[in-house]
Amino acid sequence: MTKLEKNEKKKEVAQQNKEFFGRLAELFEKKYRYSIRYEDSLIADDGKAYVNVDLTKIDSPFSVFSYDKRIDPEIYDYIDKQVYYLRAAIPVVINFDDGGKYSEELKDKIRKNVIRHYSLEYEDKRLEHRKSLFFALILFLIGLFFLGLHFISIVLFENAEIDARALEEISLILSWMFIWQSADFFIVSGHNKRVEIYNSGQLALAEVTFGTPKTIINK
Repeated sequence: MTKLEKNEKKKEVAQQNKEFFGRLAELFEKKYRYSIRYEDSLIADDGKAYVNVDLTKIDSPFSVFSYDKRIDPEIYDYIDKQVYYLRAAIPVVINFDDGGKYSEELKDKIRKNVIRHYSLEYEDKRLEHRKSLFFALILFLIGLFFLGLHFISIVLFENAEIDARALEEISLILSWMFIWQSADFFIVSGHNKRVEIYNSGQLALAEVTFGTPKTIINK
């Protein structure tokens, strides 16, 4: 391959990269974003997002191991995936299409099971988040302790004959290690935990209905 051909190849590759990253950028523009389109596909004129669950193809919505006391986990998994891309502030209606075969007593039992499940999940995630924040605070205080030890060692051994550089470096490394770990809990992990809490709370506040699937008119 000649030098000219190599240069032409580089230009071709550069142009392909430019077009690719340009298309990626377009995907995140508001008019192209699929998360917004997906959200619109679930929201009806009343401003609520409808999650339709088809129960007509199964004999019972309850787990086979629960003596008809717990909803099949696959149903919850389906609901969770349906609302994953929704903003937490959007009210949700979980509509079970039972084909008209469930009694009012059974509907009420399913409704209570669903609300209890997501309420317990919400409480569990909130408590877990509080524990994480407390643990992060402890790590931060430990980091401050070692940072203080670092500066104290500098002052105490500044004019001493003892070489305290090892103590200074170790205390500085430990301080930043604990501080960065606590920052990760507060900022990165904390954000993810808050998103999970909001999603669980959104479903704990959901309205549970029974009937034919809600038809959403595309906007």
